[in-house]
Amino acid sequence: MKIYNKLNGKCLCEKVAWEMTGPYEFFGMCQCSRCRKVTGTTFASNLFVHSENFLWVSGEDNVNEYVMDPPNTFGNSFCINCGSRTPRFSPGRGAMMVPLGSTMDSPEIEPTLVCSEDHTEWFTNLEKLLKQK
Repeated sequence: MKIYNKLNGKCLCEKVAWEMTGPYEFFGMCQCSRCRKVTGTTFASNLFVHSENFLWVSGEDNVNEYVMDPPNTFGNSFCINCGSRTPRFSPGRGAMMVPLGSTMDSPEIEPTLVCSEDHTEWFTNLEKLLKQK
């Protein structure tokens, strides 16, 4: 049985903290218009982990969530103090979705490009960049 490293994450003000261990379900790098808007960057890097492998260490009560109107399942969780993205339960995957930028450790899983059909005209080579490792 493989032993996975524990990954620790925190928001910018450190009021919200969590930890998780693998196996990880999915590591998605998405450049769709929604992910660009919610992150303010070219793409979002999200790690999905089963709920039983995820633990809130502190500050879960400092987390707020925005969820789009149905039939969408897209949403965003964030620290109410500093605004940093925080983990949220993803009903579409049945797992916790964790913004990977909140940890400095390797998740021991390769990234997959998500929503390659919905991307910016000014940044289109992510798939090529991922293959250059």
